[in-house]
Amino acid sequence: MVQVGDVSIGSGKPKICASITETDRKSIIAAADILLQKRVDIIEWRIDYYSEVHHWDMVLETLQRLKMSLYGRPLLVTFRTKAEGGCQEIETPEYRELLDNIAQSGLVDMVDVEIFKDINYSDLSGEPAADVKEKFEELKNWIAALRQKVTVVGSYHNFNMTPEDDDLAGRMKLIIESGVDIPKIAVMPENRMDVMRLMMFTLKMTEQTDKPLITMSMSRIGSISRIAGEAFGSAVTFGSIGQESAPGQLPVNKLEEMLEMVHQNYQ
Repeated sequence: MVQVGDVSIGSGKPKICASITETDRKSIIAAADILLQKRVDIIEWRIDYYSEVHHWDMVLETLQRLKMSLYGRPLLVTFRTKAEGGCQEIETPEYRELLDNIAQSGLVDMVDVEIFKDINYSDLSGEPAADVKEKFEELKNWIAALRQKVTVVGSYHNFNMTPEDDDLAGRMKLIIESGVDIPKIAVMPENRMDVMRLMMFTLKMTEQTDKPLITMSMSRIGSISRIAGEAFGSAVTFGSIGQESAPGQLPVNKLEEMLEMVHQNYQ
């Protein structure tokens, strides 16, 4: 279990996270006001949507306004690159500097780190070369520094397919080894069997780590994975209040009802 403010991630019902995807400050604050009226446990600011994301003074001012608006609700900040489903590109040095500044600001509770942004999984699997090992150690050291300030979610997204089980297991192992607090994997299914594989994979992984996991099978056919997390081991689910930040998200009000129905069967 990971405690973030008043939210216990990894116990009880999966926690509901909803994303702010607006592009300007006024709309971001307005979206936060709407989310506060919903049964949302964690609010994610998808900062890659923000038009001024490359200007730190603008980011900081918006963070300050956002923090005041949330009244203690945990805030997760995510810059999702295009390769993992985001809407902007960013070079690794700027990406790390941005997350460093966000973590050090004291205005956020959680940040998301794309584990394979700068290191190919194929280079890490098997017996990696010395320079790849060095890159991974640098990543681990950076994550350790971030964790001094915030809770770190370590993520991998695949919007094209659901990798084979061995690939999923290898990626999850490396995400855990990176030292993050909460590993996250989101993948695109081609069929219902892919959805079932992802759910069974998650269940097996809960027996191999004490870290709370976040997994989801995206798209409409994967929506069951966003509801049944308490049964197979996913600790957070993402819902929408309008625009989806990923395919297959359910409206937060309906999501909460369905999570409660599942939860009642586990009492």
